[in-house]
Amino acid sequence: MQWVPPPLPAELTARRGGPLVGRAAELGAFEQAWERVEGGKRQAVFVGGEPGAGKTRLAAEVAARLADHDVAVLVGSSTADADVPYAPFAEALDRLLVANPSGALADALADAGPQLRRLTTEVDRHLPDAGSVEEVNELRRALFDAVTGFLRRLAADRPIALIFEDMHWAQVPTLAMLEHVLIGCVDVCMLVVATFRTTEPDRSEELATRMAELHRFDGVRRLDLGGLDTEAIAEFVGQTQQLRPPSARSAAVLLRDKTGGNPFFLTELCNHLEIRGGLAKLNAHQTVPASIGDVIARRLGGLGAGVRNVIEQAAVLGEAFDLPAVIATSETDLTATLAAVDAAEAVGLVRAVPGSDGEFAFVHALTREAVLEGMTASRQRVMHARAAEALEGRADPTVVPRVANHYLLAHVLGYHDQALRYARKAAEGAERSLAYEDAAKWFERAASLPELSPAERAQLNFGAATNHVRSGDFAHARAIYESLSVMDDPLIRVRAAVGYEDASWRPGLASSKAADLLASALEGCGLDTDDSRYVQALASFGRALAFAGEAARAREVGTRALDHARAIGDPAVLVHALHATLWQSLSPELCDVQLERTAELLRGAQSIRDYDTLGSVSHFRAMVSYVVGRPDDLAAAVAELQRAVQACGQPFFSFISACGKQALTYLSGDFAGAEQWAEIALRTGNLFTANETEGSYGVQMFMIRRETGDLKRFAGFVDGRETFAGRWVPGLLALYTELGCERGMTRALNHLLNRNLGEHTDEAQWPMELVFMLEAALELGNREAVHVLRPFVARYVGKNLAAGQFVALFGSADRYLGRIAALNGDTDAAERHFAAALELDRRMGAAVHVAETLARHALFAASGGRSDEARRLAEQAREVAAPIGQSRVIDLVGPLLTSAPQGPD
Repeated sequence: MQWVPPPLPAELTARRGGPLVGRAAELGAFEQAWERVEGGKRQAVFVGGEPGAGKTRLAAEVAARLADHDVAVLVGSSTADADVPYAPFAEALDRLLVANPSGALADALADAGPQLRRLTTEVDRHLPDAGSVEEVNELRRALFDAVTGFLRRLAADRPIALIFEDMHWAQVPTLAMLEHVLIGCVDVCMLVVATFRTTEPDRSEELATRMAELHRFDGVRRLDLGGLDTEAIAEFVGQTQQLRPPSARSAAVLLRDKTGGNPFFLTELCNHLEIRGGLAKLNAHQTVPASIGDVIARRLGGLGAGVRNVIEQAAVLGEAFDLPAVIATSETDLTATLAAVDAAEAVGLVRAVPGSDGEFAFVHALTREAVLEGMTASRQRVMHARAAEALEGRADPTVVPRVANHYLLAHVLGYHDQALRYARKAAEGAERSLAYEDAAKWFERAASLPELSPAERAQLNFGAATNHVRSGDFAHARAIYESLSVMDDPLIRVRAAVGYEDASWRPGLASSKAADLLASALEGCGLDTDDSRYVQALASFGRALAFAGEAARAREVGTRALDHARAIGDPAVLVHALHATLWQSLSPELCDVQLERTAELLRGAQSIRDYDTLGSVSHFRAMVSYVVGRPDDLAAAVAELQRAVQACGQPFFSFISACGKQALTYLSGDFAGAEQWAEIALRTGNLFTANETEGSYGVQMFMIRRETGDLKRFAGFVDGRETFAGRWVPGLLALYTELGCERGMTRALNHLLNRNLGEHTDEAQWPMELVFMLEAALELGNREAVHVLRPFVARYVGKNLAAGQFVALFGSADRYLGRIAALNGDTDAAERHFAAALELDRRMGAAVHVAETLARHALFAASGGRSDEARRLAEQAREVAAPIGQSRVIDLVGPLLTSAPQGPD
């Protein structure tokens, strides 16, 4: 059975009724975008502007033209009021599913049906056996993939267009879903149009950030609608007021001054003037309203107090409202209420939604906002209470956020219990939908109620902080936990300290704050050492000490916590303790122990379905597997990390998963792919509102650029005399080394060596600093520096070197030991180390490192006069490096391949 597109919403079609002027360039941009869509390339156009700029009018024009050409146009919108997660998608899917006969979309829904049922129960009309929400995986990524897959299948039948209105009001989960769809549908015939406001107070920083990041991808553009110019306004009034061109141009100049070219202001002002005698009244200053708000206020005033009261209640209900709710909340009788709505419709304040049963909407959001601004705060509270009571009895669960919002805004009138109950329900519903940002917001709003007991407020704040951690807003979570850490209840202080540490280790904060909070909380908690809460706090304390730089103490405390956890026998406590001990150190001597612990931890976390732990332990296991040279375990760990990401849907784990994939792609020599994964990691990391991931991205790009030879373009920008203040000196040293800037190499190397290096060996970035120092010392031939650094490298003999969140992989330490031996003239040791390095690099499938090891070995052979061997090794290096564009290696071996053979050694 063939599915059919839904009809365009009547409210969107109605917008097309008015003239469209001054938007030729924007329509041309959409025509170009559609040409690319027809070529199989997804296009996304974000249309921004101030309220009333004509965004919806333009979107209506685009939607209608596409619909006229048999394109499936799916329309959804966000609202300013508390909304269910993913509302624009849910609305668009609703329209499509309702418009089609039962079963028509069964094939397109396919296995996405159970997940899509989270968004709309209309799925049941096409897949009666889709299953309940409780029966499907609680995976945020799975929901996003289901939406993406469904849209891809639709687009395989015919081109589709998604029109999303008012995305400045979209919640963070909705924006995340939109981003996922745009990335997942890059190769399908689909146009996405999203309108949004660009001015305060409605400007969305989250949307602006995501748009900026999406511009990294092809097929994403932004159109900002400015005010209409005088010529466009003249065209408008010529069409609407039947004026001749000279009169239209004269009026247009005045109208431009009064409205700034805002199409909504222009329309409202023209309508207002038409009632009072037409545009001829423009020259009479007293007849021109000071603002559109005054126009709307006067319209309301002219209708009488009874009508104004009804319209005010409607405005409190929302931008869209239904008659039953207005009737239930009205201060007047049924007849008077209906008459008031009719009167408001007659003067253009509200309009009936065509095809609906008693649904109305304000003609523009500005209209509703003007009504609300004219109400006192106390009156709004009374009307919010009425709205809550009217909606409360409805069986529809999607009204819960609206009821919560109304009760919260009316709580001072004696609705504390209702506000608390519904705010909790809204938070729990958001959690079930994996909309962590929304859940945190509802918990915080509930916690702001003044009549709560300290214990109640603490529990709600714990809920908010937990969801902030899940959403990646670690700074906000830490702020809440810190406020809880000073409460009188010692058990609350313990829990708050544990939470603060949890929100600290993820972004890698090297601070003693978490350790201090935990030390204080543990000291005054009064818990027995066999109490699970004590053991969990002790384990967190050990990890906090590790991040504070107290490695030895961290190991002692962590071991003690682990012993207590094993004695208790509680799987969750043991998982937490094992997890915390992983951060004691990634030193080469502990790799085997850590590998065993990660295996035990994986089993434990899987048994209790602890996806948070699965994510981080998989990442850690991948790191250890790489260091010890176990490629199968490395691949398995990265795959397990991806499964954990899909299960928990948390940005932090998406970030480290992207770093893992970037690393594997880099190792294979796919530098373009590695750059793409680095971009994804950066974009995901930017979701952490207080966590900087640009450093990781910078290192990833440096590692790629040095292999592809793209760092050479910076040669003219550095001379070795740059100040070290405010700069990461190891990175500057690495750049000097790649550019051959000996002055800078010498300065930076001496600067870094003038430290107690032993104090830094437990830091995550130590292997990277070590390699950068050693590479510079080797290039300079600085035997003294090499002698200092060799013992630190020798700890990694037989292992790989890696640093950070898997952002810098250097391959076998034996390659560097071989170069050291070569510098010192120890031929046997050099040959042994180069052979070991090549074996490990090949075992890891690391084309990048295989090529470099062969090249370094070739240079060593050439330095010893073994030209034939050097040429053979150089040719092998080039065979690996040339197909992947590894210019760094090609440049190393180039002189060996261009020089004439000198005969047998």
